[in-house]
Amino acid sequence: MAKQLTILLVDDEQSFLDNLNERMKLKGFNTVLASSGEHALELAKEHAIDAAIVDLKMPGMDGLVCIAKLKEIHRGLKTVLLTGYGDAKVKEATEGLESVYFEKGEMGRFWDFIKSLPAKMESTMASAGYAEEGDAEGAMKAFDQDQQQQQ
Repeated sequence: MAKQLTILLVDDEQSFLDNLNERMKLKGFNTVLASSGEHALELAKEHAIDAAIVDLKMPGMDGLVCIAKLKEIHRGLKTVLLTGYGDAKVKEATEGLESVYFEKGEMGRFWDFIKSLPAKMESTMASAGYAEEGDAEGAMKAFDQDQQQQQ
């Protein structure tokens, strides 16, 4: 049986955070909720998280800084920037952090991505496992499968 993923949800808009939380739980994810970037960093130190979905505009620390700091705490963490205020520059910065970018106006695409997240995580973990065991060929095969799934 596959491990249930734990997702850190970070948004200062409480009603959106509650709605996102409810839908994530219905889809079978464990969730940890934070209403600010600073709170998210505290929770990331206390919890084992598999991925984080972070809003861009929040008081204090913005989403891009939050993602960068989360990745310092949990190396290889899958992250998503979900924003209602994006533009090409923000998208480019998000990709520079090896994070996935979605605008709140494209929630259909976002939910398709979330549905595929467990398979993406499993493929990434398999690749890391092969590499750790010194199986370069197995690691490359798993990595190639991961890349195909992301397209």
